[in-house]
Amino acid sequence: MNPGTAYVFTFGRWGVHIIWTMDEHDWITDKALIEAVQRGDRDAAACLYHRHIDRVHRICHRIVLDPSQTLDCVQEVWLKVFGSLDRFRCRRSFAAWLNSVAANTAIDHYRRSKRRGNRLDIDDPEVESLAADEPAGEQQLDDRLLRQRIQEALEEISVSQRTAFVLRYYEDMPLPQIARILGCREGTVRTHIRRCLLALRAKLMAELNQ
Repeated sequence: MNPGTAYVFTFGRWGVHIIWTMDEHDWITDKALIEAVQRGDRDAAACLYHRHIDRVHRICHRIVLDPSQTLDCVQEVWLKVFGSLDRFRCRRSFAAWLNSVAANTAIDHYRRSKRRGNRLDIDDPEVESLAADEPAGEQQLDDRLLRQRIQEALEEISVSQRTAFVLRYYEDMPLPQIARILGCREGTVRTHIRRCLLALRAKLMAELNQ
């Protein structure tokens, strides 16, 4: 075994487990890893986790909005995943199932956080591309003010609208998959995305017009 980067793996009944990532694991399919996990292979569980963790983190961060809450949300996702992986059947797409778990967990986490009155904060420079067509000259928004206005717009729309937008434009998910995740029709997904874009642009243009 050739050691790579050390990680700590800390989910549920798997306990705390130190592993070494290995380049040769990259070719192993999700199906093979899941079957190994179902046999109790901790290294396979950790490999599956590290293969998909970046995408799960992105989805949670962009739906929850609050960086201080993102890690809790991510951990909740993986607790659910490993808690039900014994019942997962590999004829399904693991990535699609994981996306659904991540998005729905993030939605629930956001709603709980909002009920508690937590202040949200977003610092996502990629969203600034939405303002790419803003007028040139002295009316340009500085980065900090732009992020503040984007935050305000995202807080004002529904979490379903934001989720549809995030999954479509950041994760490049097809509309049918987003519709299944949100439990709605594709036409409703299109409406969610359109309203999110309109809200973001309206907020930015209002600031520019001032």
